[in-house]
Amino acid sequence: MEVVLFDIDSRLPNLALMKLSSYYKRNGHRVTLCKKVTKLKADRYFAGAVFDTPSTHKKLDRLRDIYGEDLVIGGTAVDLKTRLPDEVEACVPDYTLYGHTHYALGFLTRGCPKRCPFCVVPAKEGRVKRQSGSFSAFVPKGWQNVMLLDDNLLGFDAVHDLLEEMIVRRYRVNFSQTLDIAYLDEEKYRLLRKIDYQNARFTRNRIYFSLNYPGTIRQFEMRREMLAGFGPDHVSVVSLYGFDTSLSQDYVRWRMLQRLKLVPFFQEYWPIPGAPARLPEPFFDMDLDKVIRLTFRSNGQNWEKYLRWLNRLYFQTFGRYYRPLVEKIYRYNNKERIHRYLSRPGCLTDQLYRSYRSSQDP
Repeated sequence: MEVVLFDIDSRLPNLALMKLSSYYKRNGHRVTLCKKVTKLKADRYFAGAVFDTPSTHKKLDRLRDIYGEDLVIGGTAVDLKTRLPDEVEACVPDYTLYGHTHYALGFLTRGCPKRCPFCVVPAKEGRVKRQSGSFSAFVPKGWQNVMLLDDNLLGFDAVHDLLEEMIVRRYRVNFSQTLDIAYLDEEKYRLLRKIDYQNARFTRNRIYFSLNYPGTIRQFEMRREMLAGFGPDHVSVVSLYGFDTSLSQDYVRWRMLQRLKLVPFFQEYWPIPGAPARLPEPFFDMDLDKVIRLTFRSNGQNWEKYLRWLNRLYFQTFGRYYRPLVEKIYRYNNKERIHRYLSRPGCLTDQLYRSYRSSQDP
């Protein structure tokens, strides 16, 4: 029997598809991975889709036109409730499907008790934090690099046992979905310090926390000594923007990252079903120049990506560009593109912007 697996949009090797591959190969069937929308002759067709974006759904529609009811589609982009059959879920991932040998990836726990409106985890996995697997279920013998896909791992009651196991096994661990600073206490900090925590490429020490609300700043301030204890430039903070915070609220978060010398990773909100972005009115509620003047010691390209988003939102709001912001974006990279903006009659000058700000002040 011939089986075709379509990877629609994964940035990482798709875990569900690798388990399907293991299951069918174990039963003597031939498996083909395909990342393009194309017509192939086979007995069974599966597609995995992660991101709820127009491009993902366009590809899925094209596959439906080709295969109709013969195509089985799963993944967060289309359905939060569909699960792999138990006998498939129990399979060790087939990393050869992607020719992947750099790291193992999988879950130790599932679920999250929090109710963050921008997150699908509680709806997809439940609000009870529970252990769902073991390292032996997805880490091949002899592999040391491990990417964990767990959300809110520190919120699991028995996380100490899992951290101890990482230490004993001498794994190099990437906490890809970030850790929750609110659950970091002295004991967990002591154990995390003994783990060889790594970035996604496994090229340097990097541990990840998240900062999605201004109210979380206090949690970081209270643990500033622990954060410093992980080492210079070893703590990266993933910070969501474009969901429900104003410019001034974002600015307070960015200043804290700068003050504590943490490595920022600014992450634009990707809408999930039922949770569109809900930016407050007005979003531009402070002096934009103060934001533009911020600088970070590392991850400058990621900061530039945030400024580009800010630039687009500014144009959508006012129908023109703000020249100092445009000049900041193109200060180092793609300098020639600045003329596309500065040549437009709607490019806002410093004087006009300050006049607008004065008119908004009570």
